[in-house]
Amino acid sequence: MDGGEGRAGIRVGGHEVLRYVGVVDVVNQKGIVELRRYKKEHPFAQLTGSDNIIAFTTQRYEKQPLIVRGPGAGAEVTAGGVFSDILRLASYLGAPS
Repeated sequence: MDGGEGRAGIRVGGHEVLRYVGVVDVVNQKGIVELRRYKKEHPFAQLTGSDNIIAFTTQRYEKQPLIVRGPGAGAEVTAGGVFSDILRLASYLGAPS
């Protein structure tokens, strides 16, 4: 990989970034996660830290998707939530406490 390639070997220029994006297709009942290239002006490219962003593309918001952006929980809170879920699952499955 040279300096212009991202982690997946996707070529990005100086005005682009790579972001992992989840896409939900409600009509076809499908969901995917993929690595996409975005220009630095795109809202997805401007995320920092643990921020989250969602773009809703609907009949009403087809030409300009509705963007909802805000702070995420952060690594510590997310890890604590996952660990709590694992403990709850273990208890449900009958593991000794």
